[in-house]
Amino acid sequence: MKLLKSININAVKGYTVLELSVAAAIMVSLTAIATPSVLKFMQDGQVDEAKTLLNTAIAECLSKKNQGITSGNDYTPESLAIGKPLPGKYTYNGSKNANNSPNCSFLQLEDTTDAGSRLTTLIADLSGTSVVKSAVAKHPDSKPGCQSWGSCLEGGDIEKLRQEAAAKATEQARLAKIEQDYSNWLKAGSSGHYTTDGKDKWAFQGREVSDETAYLKAQTDYYGKVAMDNYKKWLTGPPVGDGQYQKEGLDKWVFRGTEVIGAAGYNTAKYNYELAQFNAAVQAKVDSKADGLVSGYQWQKWTYNGQVFDTEAAYTAAKPVPVAAPAPVVVAPECPNGRDTRGNCW
Repeated sequence: MKLLKSININAVKGYTVLELSVAAAIMVSLTAIATPSVLKFMQDGQVDEAKTLLNTAIAECLSKKNQGITSGNDYTPESLAIGKPLPGKYTYNGSKNANNSPNCSFLQLEDTTDAGSRLTTLIADLSGTSVVKSAVAKHPDSKPGCQSWGSCLEGGDIEKLRQEAAAKATEQARLAKIEQDYSNWLKAGSSGHYTTDGKDKWAFQGREVSDETAYLKAQTDYYGKVAMDNYKKWLTGPPVGDGQYQKEGLDKWVFRGTEVIGAAGYNTAKYNYELAQFNAAVQAKVDSKADGLVSGYQWQKWTYNGQVFDTEAAYTAAKPVPVAAPAPVVVAPECPNGRDTRGNCW
């Protein structure tokens, strides 16, 4: 008896908590995968059912019109009579009689509860001499059902999705241009802080660096080697450097091989140099006691006999007035025609 009891106890087993948890997780996953497909299948079936229902109503209306019983504006198809169930969330949204029942002029079945419904809006226009079928697809999944009924229009979420897609494409193009502009900036070998179009990037000599600290380090390292060497070569020439030097991140001002501070320093050095050159020319004329105008750059001086004059008037006044030589006296001959033998004029 003890042996039999022991066997029975060991033979009856249940599931562990872990096994139950795994099984539940698998079921949830399968449900999540299957639910959209099942829902779509059900809604496609509802669309087909609505088409059948509407075709039946069309047949009823045509039959009555052919019999001359009604013009279609007062007859209610039995398939769409008030109180008759419609598939899914479909409601009747077409023309109606005075008692609010559908008539045979314009038939429409639509899901009015969802702007993006998968239930295709089905329309049948019987107001003319023939039936004109059309449909409206509010969701991309309902396009096939829409096209198989009649002329298919797009509305609801399809238009919304198209607008969203267009906006997304525009934004992607804008972002692509931003990236292209930045890439072109790097390819040009640019240096500094790039903040165009909301970007915040640092680069040195066309190479992106992480931040300002890295930029300053790269700049210092480069200037200490390549850039300063190139600058010194330009500075000493030949010909010796003169003017503004803007290369490889450097911004220097030099006058005739000598570095100065900024444009103001350059203009001052140039002025002093030109003035010194002019004063030397003036002194040379003074030393040689040359006479006349000394002109150079933006100045003018006059020299005479070792003296310097600031104006032409002072120079002219300092010079002695030349004395004109007396005109030679011409004595007319006493006898222009000669004399006779006695010495008398003819």
